[in-house]
Amino acid sequence: MGLCIGYESSLRYWLTKTGDEVLPEIATAGAFRQAETAAALVREGTLPFGPEQGRTLHLVVSDPALKHRVRDCRVHVCEGPLPDGSFCQLPGSNLVASPALTFLELAQTHSLWELVEIGNYLCSTFSTSDEGRGYTGKRAQVAVPEQLSRYLSELPPYTRGVRRAQQALEHVTELTASPKESQLAMHYHLPVELGGRGPFEIVANQAIRIDEHGQRLLASGHLVGDLFLPDFGCDLEFDSIEFHTGRFRLDHTQARRNVLEAMGIKTVSATEGQINTIEKLDDFTWLLEERLGIPHPAYSREQRMAQIDLFDWLNDPQRTLF
Repeated sequence: MGLCIGYESSLRYWLTKTGDEVLPEIATAGAFRQAETAAALVREGTLPFGPEQGRTLHLVVSDPALKHRVRDCRVHVCEGPLPDGSFCQLPGSNLVASPALTFLELAQTHSLWELVEIGNYLCSTFSTSDEGRGYTGKRAQVAVPEQLSRYLSELPPYTRGVRRAQQALEHVTELTASPKESQLAMHYHLPVELGGRGPFEIVANQAIRIDEHGQRLLASGHLVGDLFLPDFGCDLEFDSIEFHTGRFRLDHTQARRNVLEAMGIKTVSATEGQINTIEKLDDFTWLLEERLGIPHPAYSREQRMAQIDLFDWLNDPQRTLF
């Protein structure tokens, strides 16, 4: 008998996984039926983290009879049938909701913007902090959109959260490598009715083969574009202070830009100072549209307000993922 964490708590577990951590194995089909809630089990400290001041621990059980009040915990009941692979095994007979089930659980209470961002992060290649924001390092993906889509398709259509999760998944960009890349992907992959500037098809961190001259300059057989727009042959780069300053990094950044341009791939580089206000993002988007050779759209009042709301929401310094 053990505990099962889900909802915001399982999201925290997956998004804070680091590059050197081994992902847990899928739990057996009957393991979830053994999960319970008990204050003594929470106090044992066998979970990756427990309840904290101002942060509830979310637990999941399979039957209302197993639901008990535990201080600083919220207990959810999941009675319906779930596909195989819904839970993963943790030490001490404990379980964690899989990334796919976590996505479904959060679809029951979260907005479409929140779900798109959560999907981006689950399918990204970076970890975030225990505070639910920021960048802490590289890691492998814990989920891919095809996996999430397949899981949702195996659920009964009336399952709460399925429809919203499927809608959000249409706008998820996988393989983003930083919070800012995820943010830019939302601005340009979301349609205007949802506050975006697109929708542009985006392939994040696309491996691009380069010729021998470029290989010598970059000491590599390929380079990786941050946000590649295949319909336009354009690479949208985010040049952060952390990874694009210093003599070597500056040389490498400029060399990769020159190699891309020589290969006929348009490059547009964003920096924090170019997109840190809505007015600057407007101007950057105008420049991007010019580079792509496409018209500058006129937005309705409702579309413009949605763009402003999305920008403010994404840039709220107090906002956290969990």
